[in-house]
Amino acid sequence: MKGTFEDPPETSGVAFATPPVTRVVKALLIANVAIFLVQWLLLEGLFPRAFEFTSDAFALNPRQWVEHFPLVPVWQLLSYGFLHGGPTHLLQNMLFLFFLGTMLEGELGARRFLVFYALAVAFAGFCQLGLGLGLGQVAPIVGASGGLLAVVCAMATMRPTMRLIFILVPVTLKTVALIYVGLDLFGALMQMKGSDGGVAHFAHLSGALFGFVAVKRGWVWRDPVQEVEGWRERRVEAQEASDEERLDELLVKIQREGIHTLSARERDFLKRVSGRR
Repeated sequence: MKGTFEDPPETSGVAFATPPVTRVVKALLIANVAIFLVQWLLLEGLFPRAFEFTSDAFALNPRQWVEHFPLVPVWQLLSYGFLHGGPTHLLQNMLFLFFLGTMLEGELGARRFLVFYALAVAFAGFCQLGLGLGLGQVAPIVGASGGLLAVVCAMATMRPTMRLIFILVPVTLKTVALIYVGLDLFGALMQMKGSDGGVAHFAHLSGALFGFVAVKRGWVWRDPVQEVEGWRERRVEAQEASDEERLDELLVKIQREGIHTLSARERDFLKRVSGRR
């Protein structure tokens, strides 16, 4: 699929135009904003118990994974990515989704981008959850930052020298990725020293790693739907070849011994194959 941004990897130009929003990015933007408005503007003020319930049920909650094991709330590995802790958190993530998500969806196509984004969110959440359980951290995790850092690093790996405007300064995608990865590394180190405990830095870093590796290993170009369809086609072809071989054997048997020597199972097979032709 033709990319939305057409700067070649080695270009030194700056892209000033606002990109037309792509299909999956548009749906994700609407979903994130709508959920935020419902949760914070409706439930928090009018139905505080419903607000607490949705926060507990859909944030990635390490305590629940311990208390309900092995029937853990697996859906939280995706649902936490649609919850945000405040308008600033939401705005920053949605800006990254709008600009870089649109770029990446233009490169991959809608279905591959959706699969990549969902896997990135789940992987980042799983890594943060594992670290939290290992260190005894039970604070709920919310936000799409892990998935969006995967998008940033995937685009930076694909087109490292492509330039965009970052806080009024033209920089390359590689520089943007390094800035955010560096900030999260610093934040993670501060957390290890007992400070800056309100940000899931390890989820961000896990998402960044996922985006980088997915591009380097070519995973972003794999379409699971097409792979399943291809597997089914190969299975059908193999079954047809096996049926043809068995049919030839039965025809030889009929010619040599007569049709009355066929078993009920062999007769059923002949009926099935003849009905398919």
